Amino acid sequence: MLPFQPSWRWLMDMLLALGLSIGVLIAVWTYIALGVAALPVWAGIVAWGTFFAAGGKTAGLTKTLASNLSGVFWAFVALYASAKLGGGVPILSVLVGVVAFAMVLQSKIPPLSFIPGAFLGAATAVSVVVGASGTYLNTVIALIAGAVFGYLSELVAGMLAKPVGVTAKA
Repeated sequence: MLPFQPSWRWLMDMLLALGLSIGVLIAVWTYIALGVAALPVWAGIVAWGTFFAAGGKTAGLTKTLASNLSGVFWAFVALYASAKLGGGVPILSVLVGVVAFAMVLQSKIPPLSFIPGAFLGAATAVSVVVGASGTYLNTVIALIAGAVFGYLSELVAGMLAKPVGVTAKA
Protein backbone atom coordinates (compact mmCIF):
# COMPACT_ATOMS: atom_id res chain seq x y z
CA MET A 1 0.00 0.00 0.00
CA LEU A 2 1.24 3.47 -0.79
CA PRO A 3 1.82 5.79 2.20
CA PHE A 4 -0.41 8.36 0.50
CA GLN A 5 -3.46 8.17 -1.76
CA PRO A 6 -2.59 9.76 -5.11
CA SER A 7 -5.59 10.83 -7.17
CA TRP A 8 -4.48 8.85 -10.25
CA ARG A 9 -4.79 5.65 -8.25
CA TRP A 10 -8.55 5.99 -8.24
CA LEU A 11 -8.71 6.15 -12.03
CA MET A 12 -7.25 2.70 -12.71
CA ASP A 13 -9.07 -0.57 -12.54
CA MET A 14 -7.06 -3.72 -11.86
CA LEU A 15 -6.78 -4.71 -15.51
CA LEU A 16 -5.38 -1.34 -16.55
CA ALA A 17 -2.98 -1.36 -13.59
CA LEU A 18 -1.88 -4.91 -14.42
CA GLY A 19 -1.32 -4.01 -18.06
CA LEU A 20 0.77 -1.02 -17.04
CA SER A 21 2.85 -2.91 -14.48
CA ILE A 22 3.44 -5.88 -16.82
CA GLY A 23 4.30 -3.55 -19.71
CA VAL A 24 6.94 -1.73 -17.68
CA LEU A 25 8.34 -4.79 -15.91
CA ILE A 26 8.51 -6.94 -19.05
CA ALA A 27 10.55 -4.19 -20.71
CA VAL A 28 12.90 -4.30 -17.70
CA TRP A 29 13.07 -8.13 -17.90
CA THR A 30 13.82 -8.03 -21.62
CA TYR A 31 16.59 -5.47 -21.10
CA ILE A 32 18.18 -7.52 -18.31
CA ALA A 33 17.81 -10.88 -20.07
CA LEU A 34 19.13 -9.73 -23.43
CA GLY A 35 21.78 -7.55 -21.84
CA VAL A 36 23.99 -8.38 -18.90
CA ALA A 37 22.27 -11.62 -17.89
CA ALA A 38 22.29 -13.27 -21.35
CA LEU A 39 19.19 -15.33 -20.52
CA PRO A 40 16.42 -16.64 -22.76
CA VAL A 41 13.73 -13.96 -22.60
CA TRP A 42 10.96 -16.35 -23.61
CA ALA A 43 11.72 -18.68 -20.69
CA GLY A 44 11.02 -15.87 -18.24
CA ILE A 45 7.84 -14.96 -20.08
CA VAL A 46 6.67 -18.59 -19.93
CA ALA A 47 7.09 -18.57 -16.14
CA TRP A 48 5.39 -15.17 -15.95
CA GLY A 49 2.37 -16.59 -17.74
CA THR A 50 2.47 -19.72 -15.60
CA PHE A 51 2.29 -17.53 -12.49
CA PHE A 52 -1.00 -15.99 -13.59
CA ALA A 53 -2.39 -19.28 -14.90
CA ALA A 54 -1.62 -20.86 -11.52
CA GLY A 55 -3.78 -18.27 -9.78
CA GLY A 56 -1.24 -15.60 -8.86
CA LYS A 57 -0.43 -14.45 -5.35
CA THR A 58 1.95 -16.39 -3.11
CA ALA A 59 0.29 -19.74 -3.84
CA GLY A 60 0.65 -19.15 -7.59
CA LEU A 61 4.29 -18.23 -7.15
CA THR A 62 4.95 -21.40 -5.16
CA LYS A 63 3.15 -23.58 -7.70
CA THR A 64 4.90 -21.87 -10.60
CA LEU A 65 8.38 -22.31 -9.18
CA ALA A 66 7.81 -25.90 -8.11
CA SER A 67 6.04 -27.04 -11.27
CA ASN A 68 8.24 -25.20 -13.79
CA LEU A 69 11.44 -26.39 -12.12
CA SER A 70 10.15 -29.94 -11.86
CA GLY A 71 9.51 -29.80 -15.59
CA VAL A 72 13.14 -28.82 -16.16
CA PHE A 73 14.18 -31.80 -14.05
CA TRP A 74 11.96 -34.21 -16.01
CA ALA A 75 13.21 -32.85 -19.34
CA PHE A 76 16.77 -33.41 -18.14
CA VAL A 77 15.90 -36.98 -17.12
CA ALA A 78 14.36 -37.76 -20.52
CA LEU A 79 17.20 -36.22 -22.53
CA TYR A 80 19.94 -37.72 -20.38
CA ALA A 81 18.40 -41.20 -20.38
CA SER A 82 17.83 -40.99 -24.13
CA ALA A 83 21.49 -40.19 -24.73
CA LYS A 84 22.61 -43.01 -22.43
CA LEU A 85 20.29 -45.48 -24.18
CA GLY A 86 21.60 -44.62 -27.63
CA GLY A 87 19.16 -41.88 -28.59
CA GLY A 88 16.84 -42.02 -31.51
CA VAL A 89 13.24 -41.03 -31.92
CA PRO A 90 11.68 -44.27 -30.59
CA ILE A 91 13.69 -44.18 -27.35
CA LEU A 92 13.11 -40.47 -26.80
CA SER A 93 9.40 -40.87 -27.55
CA VAL A 94 8.99 -43.55 -24.89
CA LEU A 95 10.95 -41.49 -22.37
CA VAL A 96 8.84 -38.41 -23.06
CA GLY A 97 5.79 -40.55 -22.33
CA VAL A 98 7.31 -41.80 -19.09
CA VAL A 99 8.19 -38.31 -17.84
CA ALA A 100 4.78 -36.97 -18.88
CA PHE A 101 3.23 -39.71 -16.74
CA ALA A 102 5.51 -38.70 -13.84
CA MET A 103 4.64 -35.00 -14.22
CA VAL A 104 0.95 -35.81 -13.93
CA LEU A 105 1.41 -38.11 -10.93
CA GLN A 106 3.57 -35.62 -9.06
CA SER A 107 0.55 -33.29 -8.99
CA LYS A 108 -0.62 -35.22 -5.92
CA ILE A 109 1.98 -33.16 -4.05
CA PRO A 110 0.35 -29.74 -3.42
CA PRO A 111 3.21 -27.47 -4.59
CA LEU A 112 3.43 -29.57 -7.78
CA SER A 113 -0.33 -29.63 -8.36
CA PHE A 114 -0.31 -27.25 -11.34
CA ILE A 115 0.22 -29.82 -14.09
CA PRO A 116 0.52 -27.31 -16.98
CA GLY A 117 3.42 -25.66 -15.16
CA ALA A 118 5.45 -28.86 -15.26
CA PHE A 119 4.80 -29.31 -18.98
CA LEU A 120 5.68 -25.66 -19.63
CA GLY A 121 8.90 -26.02 -17.64
CA ALA A 122 9.86 -29.18 -19.54
CA ALA A 123 9.08 -27.67 -22.94
CA THR A 124 11.00 -24.53 -22.05
CA ALA A 125 14.04 -26.55 -20.96
CA VAL A 126 14.03 -28.55 -24.18
CA SER A 127 13.64 -25.41 -26.29
CA VAL A 128 16.48 -23.65 -24.51
CA VAL A 129 18.90 -26.57 -24.17
CA VAL A 130 18.24 -28.45 -27.40
CA GLY A 131 16.70 -25.81 -29.65
CA ALA A 132 18.84 -22.83 -28.69
CA SER A 133 22.00 -24.56 -27.41
CA GLY A 134 21.52 -22.98 -24.01
CA THR A 135 22.05 -24.44 -20.56
CA TYR A 136 19.85 -25.88 -17.86
CA LEU A 137 21.20 -23.27 -15.45
CA ASN A 138 20.13 -20.40 -17.72
CA THR A 139 16.73 -22.04 -18.09
CA VAL A 140 16.28 -22.31 -14.33
CA ILE A 141 17.43 -18.74 -13.70
CA ALA A 142 15.09 -17.38 -16.38
CA LEU A 143 12.13 -19.39 -15.09
CA ILE A 144 12.72 -18.19 -11.52
CA ALA A 145 13.12 -14.59 -12.67
CA GLY A 146 9.93 -14.77 -14.73
CA ALA A 147 7.93 -16.15 -11.82
CA VAL A 148 9.26 -13.40 -9.54
CA PHE A 149 8.51 -10.73 -12.15
CA GLY A 150 4.98 -12.13 -12.42
CA TYR A 151 4.56 -11.83 -8.67
CA LEU A 152 5.97 -8.28 -8.70
CA SER A 153 3.72 -7.21 -11.56
CA GLU A 154 0.66 -8.39 -9.63
CA LEU A 155 1.90 -6.65 -6.48
CA VAL A 156 2.56 -3.36 -8.29
CA ALA A 157 -0.82 -3.55 -10.04
CA GLY A 158 -2.49 -3.99 -6.66
CA MET A 159 -0.81 -0.81 -5.43
CA LEU A 160 -1.84 1.14 -8.53
CA ALA A 161 -5.46 0.00 -8.86
CA LYS A 162 -8.42 1.41 -7.08
CA PRO A 163 -9.80 -0.89 -4.41
CA VAL A 164 -12.61 -3.19 -5.54
CA GLY A 165 -16.01 -1.58 -5.02
CA VAL A 166 -14.70 2.00 -5.09
CA THR A 167 -15.98 4.19 -7.92
CA ALA A 168 -14.10 7.09 -9.43
CA LYS A 169 -15.08 10.54 -8.15
CA ALA A 170 -16.70 12.87 -10.69
